[in-house]
Parts: sequence; C-alpha cells; structure tokens
Amino acid sequence: MYTENQELPTHEQIERRAYQIYLEHGFHPGNALGDWLAAEKELTKPSEREDANTSSPNVASNFREHASSLN
Repeated sequence: MYTENQELPTHEQIERRAYQIYLEHGFHPGNALGDWLAAEKELTKPSEREDANTSSPNVASNFREHASSLN
C-alpha cells in the first residue's frame, strides 16, 4: 500500500501495467477499468514499481489504442 514517503505511480506506469494485465488475461475486452484499477493497486506496492519502470514504452501506446476502441 501507499505510504507518505513513497511516490505514486505515474499515469504512464499505470497504463503500461494495465495493458500487461489485459494481455495476461488473454486479450478479453470489456475490463479496461478493472485492469486499470488492478494495475494502480499493484503499483502502489514498492516492489511492483521497479518492474513497471523497465517495461517497453510501446505497451502504453498499445493500451491507449485498446482503451479507445472500447468506446
């Protein structure tokens, strides 16, 4: 969980992790909000933030494309 001296994850970090979750769940549409919230929750844990910082930047743009196609 978040502590006062811990930085919050950036929008891009959450977006990147949400897309990774979407991929892990087999590309099933319709759960963008759930994937986002799961990513946000994971990234408030200090050990998860390091993993998000090393992911490919293309993941974030792919998530934006996926999320926009749901609307």
